[in-house]
Amino acid sequence: MKSRPSRREPGAAPSHGARPVVHADLSPYPYSRRQPAPARAPSWLAAWSPAVWLAVMVCAVLLAGAPHAARAAGTPMIPALQSLINSATASSAAAGSAPEAASAPTPASQAELTHSLDNVISTLDNDRQRTALVTQLKKLRDVSQTVGPVAPAQPQPSPGLLGAIASGIASVETDVSNGRTPLRYWAGRFNAAGNEFYTIVASQGRESFGRVLLDLFAMLAGWGACAGGLIYVQKRMYARFGIVNELKPNPTTRELLIFALRRVGPWIVAFVAALLFARAMPVALGRTLGMVITYAIVAGAVFSSICLIMFSLFGSGHRRVAVGLLLAHGRRLLFVIGICSALGDAAVNYDVAHQLGSNLAALVSTAANMTAALLTGYFALAFRRPIAHLIRNRSYEQRHGHKAATDAFDVLASMWHLPMLMLAAVSVIATIAGIGTSENVLQISVLTALLLVLAFFMSAIVLRITRPGDQRRRRRSPYVSRLLRFFGTLMVLFIWLAFLEFAARLWDISIAEFVEESVTARGIAHAVMAIITTVFVAWLIWILIDTAILDALNPTSPRTKGRNPSTRARTMLPLVRNALLVSILTIAGIVTAANLGINVTPLLAGAGVIGLAIGFGAQSLVTDLITGLFIIIEDTISVGDWIDVDGGHAGTVEHLTIRTVRLRDGQGAIHAIPFSQIKIVKNLSRDFAYAVFEVRVPFTADVDQVTRLIREVGAELMADFRYRREMLGSVEVWGLDRFEPNWMVVKGQIKTRPLQQWSVARAFNLRLKRKMDDAGIEIPVPQMRVYTSTKDEAGTEIPQEEVQAPMHAQGGGHASAASAASPGSAASMGPVAAPRDVSHAPRPAPPSTGETAPVAPQIPTAGEAGKT
Repeated sequence: MKSRPSRREPGAAPSHGARPVVHADLSPYPYSRRQPAPARAPSWLAAWSPAVWLAVMVCAVLLAGAPHAARAAGTPMIPALQSLINSATASSAAAGSAPEAASAPTPASQAELTHSLDNVISTLDNDRQRTALVTQLKKLRDVSQTVGPVAPAQPQPSPGLLGAIASGIASVETDVSNGRTPLRYWAGRFNAAGNEFYTIVASQGRESFGRVLLDLFAMLAGWGACAGGLIYVQKRMYARFGIVNELKPNPTTRELLIFALRRVGPWIVAFVAALLFARAMPVALGRTLGMVITYAIVAGAVFSSICLIMFSLFGSGHRRVAVGLLLAHGRRLLFVIGICSALGDAAVNYDVAHQLGSNLAALVSTAANMTAALLTGYFALAFRRPIAHLIRNRSYEQRHGHKAATDAFDVLASMWHLPMLMLAAVSVIATIAGIGTSENVLQISVLTALLLVLAFFMSAIVLRITRPGDQRRRRRSPYVSRLLRFFGTLMVLFIWLAFLEFAARLWDISIAEFVEESVTARGIAHAVMAIITTVFVAWLIWILIDTAILDALNPTSPRTKGRNPSTRARTMLPLVRNALLVSILTIAGIVTAANLGINVTPLLAGAGVIGLAIGFGAQSLVTDLITGLFIIIEDTISVGDWIDVDGGHAGTVEHLTIRTVRLRDGQGAIHAIPFSQIKIVKNLSRDFAYAVFEVRVPFTADVDQVTRLIREVGAELMADFRYRREMLGSVEVWGLDRFEPNWMVVKGQIKTRPLQQWSVARAFNLRLKRKMDDAGIEIPVPQMRVYTSTKDEAGTEIPQEEVQAPMHAQGGGHASAASAASPGSAASMGPVAAPRDVSHAPRPAPPSTGETAPVAPQIPTAGEAGKT
């Protein structure tokens, strides 16, 4: 950072009279550090220093000559000088190499110095040796021109942002250790101001302290008496003419203006009269201080009155409550703020500073300005909601007729207190840090606050343009919407960078110049810009990729709105999106870490080792990843497919990751299956499907008639609009497929779309059942024939009345039964055999007529239980 000379406080003048002049170093502490006085050399060194420097110069001249010239002249040379000459010649031949002896030579002893001086004197006395000396001096000049001075090595800053920050912290620590702190700066200011105040109190100036106090109180009393007289006359006139000087609960602007003039007018007139009187009298410190105090009081009253009048301009409609709060509770606070601001402005006046003392006047001005700034911040926090209500609350016509202005006022209402708080904070910080002078800190703070308001407004406008509402966003392309958001954020960043630069220039600091001149600042700036650039480039790449993928999955643009993404796209694109997101974040993180000054090479090597360890330790995971990658690339499984994998898992594919597949079965349960466990996949959702049917008809049915009925049902399905789009062809009847023990089987199929075979088969079965019922063809069901014998085990005939009735199998059927049983036989105890489903196991054909079938174990029925 460039150093700058310390500046005196503007308006400061040397004190007059016998008052001692005390000057303080009021420049900012980083530039006003006093250099320590150099150490005094010993007396003998001071006496001998001319001779020593003369001897050194002569020796250098002698050493510059070439050895050949010395031999030709026959001049004896000192060995030390000869070695010095040789080193100088070697340095000239080294083509700019750094000299080996960078430090000063060790001082010679007294005897060596005397001997050297004797040799120099003898050389100068001889004409021939003097001529050779001149020749050697010329050669030394040439050598000195050839070998230039070595530039001091610049300290290399640590790479990256963290290294630059560390260098900055080290620089601050160095400044603190050297005593360049705000504490020292303010100690100097208070010391100088205290000396000037002591000069006034101790009556060491032109006027005694008693005379100063007398003039001060006399001026204040005269001003008060004049104002009191005017107020008395005013009240008598009001009483004489019946004028009421009271303020109504909800005053108008005119009433408030008249009330303020009536209250403040006498004090202003009295101040003008006191000012004219003070100018007519000789210059005195007491009267000057009295005028400063009266000026501050009057200015505070005028300031509070103006603010209240401005607030009353908004006192209509729903704003009356807010205006009432400001009038009732903000008047005194505004009055004190006005007093402090006026006192800070008056204290740095040339006449005041000349009489009071430049340092004391500057300290009073600084204290008043800091108090005004702190009270302004308190006012912004205390009355944030009432003033925001005044700004935001507008009429219905204005809100709906000027929506852009309404949005701008909403932004201003929500953030109006931020510039005020920043004004207060910047004023206090700049004053404490010693930036700027005491009389312009408040003015610069006001300009900074105005720049902040401008930056907020420009940012709000840019954000409103680049972030439209939902309706406008739906009408735009997703690329346009997201790119507008990106460039809007970039413009907001540039706006705030420009605000920082302009605000810094107001405080006599340029960020750009500081970056150019400071190695640490340059490193920090380069690292920050590299990080910001990395973030924005990564964001832009992600916007382009993510928008393309989302637009492919959910087409919204006019050109792609009618296109539906394929199943393969819905499967692959989410995986590609996640992989690209991880890649972009990883690369951006590595670049950011490198710009921060972190050595990423060990991190990458460690990540590789960890990856190998994970690969060997989690082989099943690697198997899942590789298998899943090939399954996804080969498009074996897609989202929405109905698959049946080995292990009894079947259902609809709901989600695919690079490691697992999620299925939802018919009962709603989720099956998460790793790809490594999938050996065989049965996919029912590809290209087409077949609804295969088997029609059971009795042996007595006409097969041609059944085939005709099946074809009629297929024609009806093709004519039905609900199933026409699901069927890819007409019904194919293969004919009589096989014979079963109780029926015949007619088989066929219907070609349908994937996953629609079950709905088509259900509709086909319903219509075929109705057709067969109308045609009188009964659909057979599993049956069982029961045969009974009329003889017992011994072969004796059983009486006819004891023969049981034929028993039919469960479920009905066409079979008849004949039974003959004797008491005590197995047949008399119940049914001969239990019903049997012929569809599960084959059963032999019934025996021929006259034969008796073997009797199976019988189970008694409920009706026969009473007979036994």
